Amino acid sequence: MEWGRDIIVPPSSSFTVKDDKGDEVSFFIAQANWEGDHIKFVPFGTQKKFIVFFIWGKDKDNLVTIPTARIQDEIGTGVLSAKDIATNLIHKIRIDVSSDLLPSGNDFIYQRQAKV
Repeated sequence: MEWGRDIIVPPSSSFTVKDDKGDEVSFFIAQANWEGDHIKFVPFGTQKKFIVFFIWGKDKDNLVTIPTARIQDEIGTGVLSAKDIATNLIHKIRIDVSSDLLPSGNDFIYQRQAKV
């Protein structure tokens, strides 16, 4: 995701990689909608070590990685404040997504405006 490429469809799953010691590190990918001072997303639970949030409608850095343990209670509510994101994130970048619709299962959040 950090190779400077446009993403045709945003990822909507999870992945696992091995760290320098050979231990597995797991990531859950979630999509959220930016609403001024917080994000909204489909509430979920996960045992993955990190959560990668892609945030629709957010200018600048719209992809953040947060350790699951730091926001375990909040992910069940479907709302996370900008302060909680800023306090807990360990990585952030900007990615561009070319898709006009969210994948099914998350499409209740909203339909993106078609690019002009």
